[in-house]
Amino acid sequence: MNNKKLLGVTVVIIALMAFLAAGCDMVRVKPGDPDKTIVAKVDGENITKAEFDKIFEVFKTQVEMNQDPSIWEKDYEGKKYIDLAKEQVLEQMISDRVQLHKANEMGITASDEEINEEVDKWKKLFNSEEKYTEFLTSLKMDEAYFKENLKKDLMINKVKEKLTQEVEVTDNELADYYGSHINLFYRVKASHILLDTEEEAKKILERVKAGEDFNALAKEFSTDPSAKENSGDLGYFRHGEMVEPFEEAAFALKAGEISDLVKSDYGYHIIKVEDKTVDKFEDVKDELKTTMQTDKKNENYNTFLEEMKSKAKIEKFPKSL
Repeated sequence: MNNKKLLGVTVVIIALMAFLAAGCDMVRVKPGDPDKTIVAKVDGENITKAEFDKIFEVFKTQVEMNQDPSIWEKDYEGKKYIDLAKEQVLEQMISDRVQLHKANEMGITASDEEINEEVDKWKKLFNSEEKYTEFLTSLKMDEAYFKENLKKDLMINKVKEKLTQEVEVTDNELADYYGSHINLFYRVKASHILLDTEEEAKKILERVKAGEDFNALAKEFSTDPSAKENSGDLGYFRHGEMVEPFEEAAFALKAGEISDLVKSDYGYHIIKVEDKTVDKFEDVKDELKTTMQTDKKNENYNTFLEEMKSKAKIEKFPKSL
């Protein structure tokens, strides 16, 4: 089991290429030609079905890596998921186009050097050139297309930073947040034993309650691969770092207490809480400031983005999707 929640690596791919087509009355220049079929316009700039199809294929591939393909025919919000997904992808493409127009207006771009630096970061993330190439292939894209999207992301991030550079979080705001969200700063130090079946877990729980060494049992019987090295010791963790059933049980226990069986997607846990503490304001102030400032910038930028979109001339042709 991967005990700490992993941040999933997600790539949002939106194409940058624009193809000029005929005016508003000619939504389809040639029926069935995706290079000429227009699905949206942003301040007169066309988004073609060819662009849309390319990004939607990447999105579709990503979804099907984690979901059964039958998801496309399921109903969500009164629509089939595939139709809803197409609308959302188009909205994201429009939003990105608005932001790129703002970047051009502000004289913002991204250099080849900056793009290559980002590519290097991705390669390091995958630890090898081969795995990086496999990643691109799995998403049905080549590096040139990937670089186009990295450039887009860099430009949009620069717009965001420029428009939110004055946003700050005061010490009073930090202190108020800490005081009103003190539960977020409690930490628990715990060990666990993970078993695949309820029957196995009940047997081990009986041995724990009979006084056998918890960590020795974890090392011998836990199906958590890390238990062979750490004897089930998870160290300290805060709210939000563990799967919900595990976290709820762990934070409900007092130091020294052992849980009954706790079921999660990973199996059946037996949890022993070693210690409970709370981080002091001074110890988390810098971390909290970074988080709160990021959130505040995001909130402010979302307002800017809605204003940009409200001022843009946006036309959508959903029937062309």
